[in-house]
Amino acid sequence: MGAVRIHYFDASALVKLVAEDKAELPGRDQLRAFFFSPIQRYATSYCIAEALSAFKLKWLRRDSTEAEYLKNIREFFRLVVSSLAVDEVPLSLQVQLEAERLVREHKIDFIDSIQLVTVLQGRFSVFVRDSQTLFVTADRRLANAARKEGAKVWLCTKAPVPA
Repeated sequence: MGAVRIHYFDASALVKLVAEDKAELPGRDQLRAFFFSPIQRYATSYCIAEALSAFKLKWLRRDSTEAEYLKNIREFFRLVVSSLAVDEVPLSLQVQLEAERLVREHKIDFIDSIQLVTVLQGRFSVFVRDSQTLFVTADRRLANAARKEGAKVWLCTKAPVPA
């Protein structure tokens, strides 16, 4: 039997799956092909909420029209959210403290830190070698932090899908 791998998607990658604006172009086609292949897809509820906020910001900054904003939200729920399993570590003082350490050490935001704690300490953290969880992001700073913490990472804007 082959390796089983879990794939965690950050908000930056989730947005790229449906947004059509120029800012989301780098790596978009490759990410879409990968996401819609037969893989196990996960995200935290915080990343889903953060993706919704990113669509809102695109609209408020006039990077998208109201019609595009609403289309992005519809497509996000239809294509992305419906294909994801939601998983996260229960919030506790220990998780909060670890997330705060990641914020201080890597200069990433708290939601990104919680996602990273989920990947590194959550229920799938026991998978190793070929089965190690793949963390998918379009955020270079988050990708670098995740690598430094020992996660297997795909920065989907810069590299091909890792084997």
